[in-house]
Amino acid sequence: MEDAKPEGFEGFYISQAEPVPSRWTPEHVGESLVKAFRTLDRLPPVRGPREPGGHWVRHAIEWADQLAQAELPEDERRERAERQNERLLRPTGAEIKEMDLVLEWLRELRDADPGMALVTSLWALRAARHRSMKALCKERHWAPHTFYRKRAKALEHLAALLNARGISVF
Repeated sequence: MEDAKPEGFEGFYISQAEPVPSRWTPEHVGESLVKAFRTLDRLPPVRGPREPGGHWVRHAIEWADQLAQAELPEDERRERAERQNERLLRPTGAEIKEMDLVLEWLRELRDADPGMALVTSLWALRAARHRSMKALCKERHWAPHTFYRKRAKALEHLAALLNARGISVF
C-alpha cells in the first residue's frame, strides 16, 4: 500500500523505501519537520490541572464522535482508525531527541525571519495532522502562492544552514 500524502505536501514526501540523502535537501528538511510534529502529537498529555473549557461529559463527546465516524465512507473511517492507533504508540527516546533537534531549527529560523518560521511551522503542523493547506491560507488571509513560496524559501534556508554546519542527515 502506498503511503498517503497529505494535501499541500507534493514534492515534500520521502518514502520509507528511499535512502536517506547524503546532504540535507529542502524535501528532507520538510519531511523531518512533519515527522517532528507527528512525534509531538504522540507524546502523552501534560499532567496537571485540566485545561479551561471543554467540560463535556467524556462519554457524550465519544458518542458524538462515534456518530460522526459512522457517517464517513469506509476507507476514510479505516484511515482515521489507523491514525488513531498511530497516536497511541508512544515515541521512543531517539524519536523525541530527533524531534527536539528539528524543532530547534524552527527557533533558529524565527531568529532569521519570523514570517518564514510562522509559515513553515503552521505548514508542518497541518501536514502532520493531515489538515488542509487551502483552509489554512483562507483562515490566515494568505495567498496560497505566497504561502508555498515562503515555505520553499524557508526549507531551502534550513537545508543550506544544516549543510553549512555539517550536521549529518538523519
